[in-house]
Order: sequence, then structure tokens, then C-alpha cells
Amino acid sequence: PDDQIVTDKVWHELAFGLESLGCDQKTMRGRVAEMACYFGIQDWFHRDVAPLSGGQKQLLNLASIMAMQPEVLILDEPTAGLDPAGRTEILELLQRLHRERNIAVILVSHSMDDVARYAERILVMNQGELVLDGAPEKVFRYRKELREIGLDVPQSTNILYELRDRGMDLDVNGITPEQAAQNIADYLRRQS
Repeated sequence: PDDQIVTDKVWHELAFGLESLGCDQKTMRGRVAEMACYFGIQDWFHRDVAPLSGGQKQLLNLASIMAMQPEVLILDEPTAGLDPAGRTEILELLQRLHRERNIAVILVSHSMDDVARYAERILVMNQGELVLDGAPEKVFRYRKELREIGLDVPQSTNILYELRDRGMDLDVNGITPEQAAQNIADYLRRQS
């Protein structure tokens, strides 16, 4: 996030893209205020950007981009280097932007657990070629193929496969911890 920030103050960073687009002052002030409130950064609106945490800088970068009202966001590993709480905050914010503002979010990630929880559609690329395309539940059925190209399935799915390999007749299509727990509970109910 440090490499993306070009100004010294939070408010100026929010306005920078709009200035570059030649927005008038009234529009700029309105959008900057709207994004500061939407992203919950109004309390540090007048602060210097240098002492902000990595998560705060990521949030500021995203708010600055959204002030320009894009239709599509393309993000490459936007949660890299963040702690679990910051990671969840950014991913839930992206989900909220998609849902509330109808923004298409294209996210490059190697975290299959994040992909399982947040993605509606997965495109798996290998050596520049599309090898899988579909809903997470569909794509993660190809565990062997994903492993062959250096990817994996979510940890929850791996646990279900391991238990099935040890003799439990489980549905291995659980891609989130909640789904895996439900599949295991269903299996245990069938056994009693």
C-alpha cells in the first residue's frame, strides 16, 4: 500500500484522483466526504498518511479509488501482509462494494479459503490459459487438477477429503468451515 500513496495527508489522497480527472471543487468535496464516511475513515481525515498502519493504508487506497466511481475494481492480492482482522475487513468491504454499489470486483488471490468464502465465480489460470471456470463449489471439486498446477482447495475441503480417505463416507463439497462442520455433523447423525 505504501507504493500507491502519492500525497502526505489522508484528505488529499482521497482527492488526488479526482483532481487528476479535473473534477470541479463541489463534486470533489462531495465524493471525498462520501467515501470518508463510507469507509469509516473520517476520524483520521486530516492525519498524515505516513504513520497509518498497513490496513489503514489499504483502506485509504481503496477509498481513493472508489471516489472516482469506477465500474470495475481489479485487485492483485489486496490482503497481502495484513493481519487476519485487516484481511477480513478488506474482503468484507469489497463484498459490500459489490453488493451495495454494483461494482464488479476481480480479485487475484492464492488464498483458497478467502476465495471460497467471498467469490461468486472462479477463473483458474495456468501458464496464461484458462483451465477452470465456475462457482467455487464446482471448481473446488477438481482438487487433483488444482494441486497439479500448484494450487489447492480450501482447508475445510482438504479436511473432508482426509476424513473420507480414512473411511468416513462424507460429502466433500464443503468449502467453508461452516459447510464442512455441517457435512461432518450430517455424517455423525447418519451413524447413530
